Amino acid sequence: MENTEIVKRLSYLVKSYERITKVIAQTRQTGLAYGILVEDADDDVDLILKGNGKEVGLLTVKGRLSREIEKELPQWDVWERWLKYVPGIGPAIGAKLILMFNYRSVAVCKDCGGMLEKEDKQLICQECGKTAKDGLLKYRIERRDYATISKWWAYMGRHTVDGIMPKRKSGELANWSTEGRTLGFHIGDQFNRQKESNPYKALLLEHKAKHQRNHPEWSKGHVHNAAKNEVVKIFLAHFWTISRMLEGKEVSEPYAGAIMGHTNIIKPPFWEESDTTYETQGRYASHSAVEMRA
Repeated sequence: MENTEIVKRLSYLVKSYERITKVIAQTRQTGLAYGILVEDADDDVDLILKGNGKEVGLLTVKGRLSREIEKELPQWDVWERWLKYVPGIGPAIGAKLILMFNYRSVAVCKDCGGMLEKEDKQLICQECGKTAKDGLLKYRIERRDYATISKWWAYMGRHTVDGIMPKRKSGELANWSTEGRTLGFHIGDQFNRQKESNPYKALLLEHKAKHQRNHPEWSKGHVHNAAKNEVVKIFLAHFWTISRMLEGKEVSEPYAGAIMGHTNIIKPPFWEESDTTYETQGRYASHSAVEMRA
């Protein structure tokens, strides 16, 4: 998938979807605050959110964007051959994952194509000196490549320091993607909503039970968050492995298997490739590789 115009369109659709989702949440909260909406009531009663026969509501716009995203996704093999079969991973989450894994949008000068860098809270073109506030901002699509699972985990904010995911510090730039970490939280929430027959939900429950046994001093929230974070890390390892396999790229064994000798590798569910593919190319996440304290 190298057609940058298609990538730009998908990026536009995903960003628009995220913005309308945020507006819907804000509108719902405002409605609740003023007593226009009732907690846990159907949003259909509100014309701003739902619309009517003549006027389009915000939820209708969100649904349209989701359908447009879904129309673009078949152009990526990882969606067609795996992601779309994973319960909880809808078009919006799938598209966001594909974009974050494969591409980055680089801000460049609309006038001369020069690189933009932030100076005194403004984006300044390094070639012509003009600022982005003059309407000179556009994006160039570049490819990404995460050669190892650990690099992918780190970018998505799923790496650990002394067993704990690092947090942002005031006044410091994070060396990981805050969008990626937020996306991981959404994925974890989606898996938590699934039935126990979903392998990722089953893994979540398994990790919760393990933490309850091993850490009786932990609160329920602590146990739940640790288990959810670990399952997200496993899913991201599956995504990394399958994406690279489909592109014919080298797939290395994760740290737990290659360095520490652990063998309880978790194969990705809903992936119908042969066991030969697993043994010769695929190296997936192990329980040991993803354990964290919170």
